[in-house]
Amino acid sequence: MKGRFRLKRLLILAGALLVLFLIGFGIYNSFMQWIPAGNVGVLFHANGGLERRIYTPRRLFVPWMTTLYVYPTMERAAIYTNDPTEGEVKAADAVRVTTNDNANTDFDIVVWYHIDPQNVLTVFDNFRTQPIEQIQASTIRAAVRQGASLVGTHFDAFSLMGTARAQASEDLTAELRNILGPKGITVDRADFAGAYPNSAITQRIVAQVNAETDLNIAQIQQDIAREQKTIAITKAQAEAKAAGLKAQQTKGKSLELLNIETDILALQKWNGHLPPIQPRPGQSLFISGDVLKALQDEADNSPRGRGR
Repeated sequence: MKGRFRLKRLLILAGALLVLFLIGFGIYNSFMQWIPAGNVGVLFHANGGLERRIYTPRRLFVPWMTTLYVYPTMERAAIYTNDPTEGEVKAADAVRVTTNDNANTDFDIVVWYHIDPQNVLTVFDNFRTQPIEQIQASTIRAAVRQGASLVGTHFDAFSLMGTARAQASEDLTAELRNILGPKGITVDRADFAGAYPNSAITQRIVAQVNAETDLNIAQIQQDIAREQKTIAITKAQAEAKAAGLKAQQTKGKSLELLNIETDILALQKWNGHLPPIQPRPGQSLFISGDVLKALQDEADNSPRGRGR
């Protein structure tokens, strides 16, 4: 009987200890928090202040009356846009920029930034207990508006929306680094994205685009005319050269035909008799007057001579 009672007491004690262990484990586990990959954390104790130690990604026990603050060491995007599907504020949140032509234009701006591990304590000293989301919504947004206002004065609205956008983005990045760098925030880059021009600026853009289009068309037409002129000159030179070659060939052929016609005419006049006087090559020939008279009489007595 006593053995059963003792066993029962042991079972009750073991059960109580197990319950206490589970309760204690649950309480302990409730104080465990994760530092995600790509982030670091610091602990702030209500009684002792900031613990000057940086915790890398892990599962960390956070004691009672202590807060874990997590900062991104990987690149993070802060998007300020009028698109309701983008950005942290689901409303019109684009940045208004005043350019040097006194035009006010809203621009979507995207800023990529991160916190270097060695700057985490600097960030906490500047912002205390503010989480990174609040820092992005307040301090970074204000810095973007300030930097965009400074950069906008270097460009006109049309160039800022077009050819000068890349340069303006580089200038904005430099301004944000100057503003946020001392506070421990590293700006990787910033970009002017989409623009929302008013009707007056839109009309200016359309007019300038049309003017540039007309200029390009005129340039193309001028190039075409220049090529056509070159082709015409080349063709005329080729035709002139061909005509000259043809004339040379025709001249040579005409002289040959004249010689043949002369030979034919001489054959038609020949009476079939060889000349009575046939000097040999290199031989001198002396004809007296009697001989010439005899030849003339013979020619007059011939049928052709009588028919004259």
